[in-house]
Amino acid sequence: MADSGEFDFLSTVKTLLNIRNDDMDNILLIHINIARNSILNYCNINELPSALNFTLCQIVVDAYIQNKNKTDNGKVVGNVSSVSEDGRSVSFTNGTEFQSAVNEIISGVNELKRYRKLYRV
Repeated sequence: MADSGEFDFLSTVKTLLNIRNDDMDNILLIHINIARNSILNYCNINELPSALNFTLCQIVVDAYIQNKNKTDNGKVVGNVSSVSEDGRSVSFTNGTEFQSAVNEIISGVNELKRYRKLYRV
């Protein structure tokens, strides 16, 4: 992780997932942004408190693993969810599987409830 004072979400997620190369960086960055936006929306806040940095990373890791376990071949590669070589078929996802996993995980994270602001009508 970087010591520059700014939290390195990508390095933290890659370390937790034991990913040592850069092949998945773009996908992981998208997943990090999806999770960040979901946390902000759930908590009704505009900025992520630094106390939630590791929570965000753990949500990304949990959703990544949950999403990975749902695929046929055990791999999540971009928006391709499955490939059948003999039949030459490719199935695509629109990202909703990862978003659904994130939302499911977020609703069960007690730590987020401390930061959640409810609107009064």
